[in-house]
Amino acid sequence: MPLFQKARFKSPFLMQGELKEFACFFYMTEGSMHSFDARGIHSINPKEALLKQCGNYVQRYISDKDSNECEAIAVYLYPELLKEIYKNELPSFLKSEGKGVQPKKLIQNQLIEQYMANLSIYFEAPETLDEDLGILKLRELMMIMLKSEQHKSIRKLLSEIFAPVNVQFKETIQHNLFNDLSMEQLAFICNMSLSTFKRTFKKAFGESPARYIKEQRLQHAANLLSCSENTISSIAYDSGFNDVTTFSVIFKEKYGQSPSTFRLNQSRK
Repeated sequence: MPLFQKARFKSPFLMQGELKEFACFFYMTEGSMHSFDARGIHSINPKEALLKQCGNYVQRYISDKDSNECEAIAVYLYPELLKEIYKNELPSFLKSEGKGVQPKKLIQNQLIEQYMANLSIYFEAPETLDEDLGILKLRELMMIMLKSEQHKSIRKLLSEIFAPVNVQFKETIQHNLFNDLSMEQLAFICNMSLSTFKRTFKKAFGESPARYIKEQRLQHAANLLSCSENTISSIAYDSGFNDVTTFSVIFKEKYGQSPSTFRLNQSRK
C-alpha cells in the first residue's frame, strides 16, 4: 500500500484503472491530464492537482509543446490510515454525508507546489522516508488542502471521497456523451463488460450505444453551429469527434449539407 508514487512517461499516454477503497491526490508537475470517470471529464495542467474518489477511470496525458514527456505525483489516501492519524480527534470530513460530489481540482497553490518539491527529495532517497515520516507528510497535505481557497468544497468532498462512485447508469452516459471515449472505455467506467454494457444501454435508451451516441453528438454539433461562433474544428471536438473530416462526412449524411453550409443557412433563418 504505497503512500506516494512518482511517474515519468512519454506522451501521449493513455491508461485506465480503479481506485478501490481508497482515494488519490493527483498532481501534475509536467504536462496535462484529462481524467474521465462516471461524472465526466476533469482536466489539470502543470502545478495543478485533482482529488479523486473511488471508482473506475480512464486518463489521457498530453505533454507540453517543448517536451514529449509528462510527470505526475500521486498521494494515496486510505480511510483507515487517516482515521488512525486523527485517532480520537476524527474530523468531520471523514464522516460521510452520503451526498454525491464532484472530484475537486486544486489550481496552482504555492503551499502545494512547495510540498511537492519537498516530497521529491524522498523519491531520490526513498530509504529516508519511514512510516512515521510518511504519516506526517500525509497529515501535512491534509492541512494544506483544508487551508486552500477551495477548503469548503474540499471538506465536502473529503466527507464522501471514500465511498465508491454511485452514479446511475444514465447519468454516467450523459456525463460522457461528448467525451472522446471508445465503447470499451465507457464500459470500463461503468464497471461492466462490453457485452453487459451494450445490453444495459439498449434497455436504458432503447437503441444501440453507437447509434444513440452518434445521434446525440450530431445534434449537439448542430446546436453549436446554430448558436455559437466557434470554429468547425472546435465544435467537432466539443461534440466528441476527434477528426474534423470524419465529422463533416457524418454530419452531411444526416443533415444533407456540410457543417459550414448548415451554419450559413441557420444564420440566414
